[in-house]
Amino acid sequence: MYWKEHYTTRTARSYDGYDTIYNNESRLDFPELLDHMEAFTRVYQACENDPPAIREAKCFDAQYPQMLLGIMPNDLFCGRADIFPLGMNAQYINSEWGFVMNFQWFEEKIQDPDVDEKDRRRLKELRDFWSDHTSTRRFLAEMDPEDKIYMVTGGVTDGRTLDLEGQPHAASALQRVAGIFLDYEKLLSLGLPGLHRLVDEKEKKHPENDPDFYEGIRMSLRTVEKVLLWYAGQAHELAKMDGTDPVRIEELKEMERICRKLVEKKPETFREAIQLVIIYTLLDGAREWGRMDDYLGPYYVRDKENGVLDDEEAIRLLTSFWRLMIVKEQVTDDRVIIGGLGRKHPKEADQLAMVIMEVSRRVRDIVPQLTLRMYQGMDPKLYQKALDCLGEGVTYPMLYQDENIIPGIQKVFGISYEEALGWMPLGCGEFTIDHRIIASPNSILNLPNVLWGTINGGYDSTGQYRLTPNNTTLADYESFEELWQAYCRNIEFLSDVSARNHSRGYAIIAGDMSLNLHNLLYDGCLDAGKSVISGGTVKCGGSDEIYGLVTCSDSLYAIKKCVYDEQKISKEILLAALKADFNGYEEVRTMLLDVDKFGNDLDGPDEMMQAVHEQVSFATMALSGKYFGLDCFGMVNINNRDNATHGRYTGATPDGRRAGTYLSNANNPTSGMDKNGVTAFINSLLKARNDIHFGVVQNMKFSKDTFNRMRDTVIIPVLDSYFGRGGTQAMINVLGREDLENARKEPEKYANLIVRVGGFSARYVELSDEVQLDILNRTLN
Repeated sequence: MYWKEHYTTRTARSYDGYDTIYNNESRLDFPELLDHMEAFTRVYQACENDPPAIREAKCFDAQYPQMLLGIMPNDLFCGRADIFPLGMNAQYINSEWGFVMNFQWFEEKIQDPDVDEKDRRRLKELRDFWSDHTSTRRFLAEMDPEDKIYMVTGGVTDGRTLDLEGQPHAASALQRVAGIFLDYEKLLSLGLPGLHRLVDEKEKKHPENDPDFYEGIRMSLRTVEKVLLWYAGQAHELAKMDGTDPVRIEELKEMERICRKLVEKKPETFREAIQLVIIYTLLDGAREWGRMDDYLGPYYVRDKENGVLDDEEAIRLLTSFWRLMIVKEQVTDDRVIIGGLGRKHPKEADQLAMVIMEVSRRVRDIVPQLTLRMYQGMDPKLYQKALDCLGEGVTYPMLYQDENIIPGIQKVFGISYEEALGWMPLGCGEFTIDHRIIASPNSILNLPNVLWGTINGGYDSTGQYRLTPNNTTLADYESFEELWQAYCRNIEFLSDVSARNHSRGYAIIAGDMSLNLHNLLYDGCLDAGKSVISGGTVKCGGSDEIYGLVTCSDSLYAIKKCVYDEQKISKEILLAALKADFNGYEEVRTMLLDVDKFGNDLDGPDEMMQAVHEQVSFATMALSGKYFGLDCFGMVNINNRDNATHGRYTGATPDGRRAGTYLSNANNPTSGMDKNGVTAFINSLLKARNDIHFGVVQNMKFSKDTFNRMRDTVIIPVLDSYFGRGGTQAMINVLGREDLENARKEPEKYANLIVRVGGFSARYVELSDEVQLDILNRTLN
């Protein structure tokens, strides 16, 4: 691939010995790619003034099939795609959205001595045109200068590029339309021909709506059909190749048959349904797979009853599906949801859910992010199967408790119980509503850096980067209450800046494109004749990702105890110690580390965590409805690897943490600081309110011996107590500390060791050193 996600570290060689075939090379060589990018640009230029739905449809069609990758030797489904240095999508790649150019790739290619002068000129012409036409560049260029200081530059950089990882931030922007859950039930029940008819019917019913809105959808559907026919041709040609195994020939003929059929008819079998889901999702750009047991369950059961397949054949088909997710390497996405209240086909869904868990147990990879929504009255076999998978170290499924989550969903989104039954955890654990509400997580708050700005005149630990608007330092606050109020004002200020720019990002992308395929499978859009982010669907909102919450709360508690209550450390000494990263101030650090920490069922630090949690929750929710596209807005305390990424550019903190090291992960205690046992740990977790946020995750780590040998006497009672007292979610790691230590020494022997990072799983040996240490140091129960 020409351009891949942040988390990508694998190569084709990494897959030696695995069934998954990773095609790392693009179908297009450099001359073909350059021709394609020029052709794409010409299409864009010719339709630049067209309505967004039409412009999007024309540019969308210009991308395919060029961006597609071929069928690999053991694929049972079609659907692999490249990521080009120039293209378009609502969420093209991390940190990029809309119309996108990989400027770094272009600069490197322009400097490449192997590129001839003519091609170098062509590259420069493309770069120069798109330098002020990509969605991200326009977002940055049009940002209010003061907002840009806090979100992008820190008052230091020029702000032409968005550097989320190379400098300190207290707040930062990440614009996109993420967390899309399409209405797969509608897709499968109507098929492509039925969707065409539906669009025609809705346009006829609503003559007051813009006809371009509907025409853009029709044009995009024709591109989907074009792709299916292209893949049918690919399968046909592969089947004709000399030396092809007879069994493989029959597989390829079946792939060709299905692709051709789906252009003309709706799917009727399990395999046909999967193929349509894969192709539509791939082209749409959605990264989540929704309630798979519910929308595929009837096809699976019917095929099984009719003798079309048995469980092993279903496992074989789903395994191929899983492989297509794996090779995308979008490891913080690819959510597959099973279980839960509100399903349309619970009986059939439960049967398929058991098979789905078995597939993840056998494939044993980091995606899909299998998620089990539990509820009272659920078939106990599902829970037992889930624990069996976790006990083998699979890390999936993640466990959620419907009854503890749904009331909060009703409250934060302002919806009915029936609507809340459609709640979905996306990506790293953020909440949304299945094909009805968008809550894209598009901004970030680093709470320890907010605290740094609060105590250091608005600047980071180096005094270079502006983080917050205050000019006061720790010495200016006569009481802890004064410090707390200043911190709260900074949270409110930065939350407002984040929401305002979240809204601007939506406005820019709404001007660029209509999100045609989204609109077709989101409730309300066809009747309203409007895009999902322009008032079409039930609600459009967003969320603010929070990092280092417990690092911040433990730090505030340490300041309260050591500086104000007990006066063991002066304000001046504390600030000096922090700026020095405790070098020469080891006694000060020891005092700070000795202060009680969250996670031990102790009132002081736990109450401070509650206060920090509630303050940022209410500050963000208060912005709901204030800006375009933000009918609802809230905070999510979920962590991927970014507690480590943001920790690199966060100075030493008053909890005793050293500069540059990882921040606390999600809602969890700082690694290694929960020392009073699993009961105390869970008691602390349960103190934070679960009805005022858009998603919070908890990581729990158990030894293999405890989880498997003492499951009935320890693990199940602990989990029953946690969920029975209001616990919402658990991400469970079952492994030994010795496994992690050995993997650091001999990574080549531990390629299959999978761990929970935060909101996603990863192969331990593929993580950065700082993230490995964070996981290693988490308490093992």
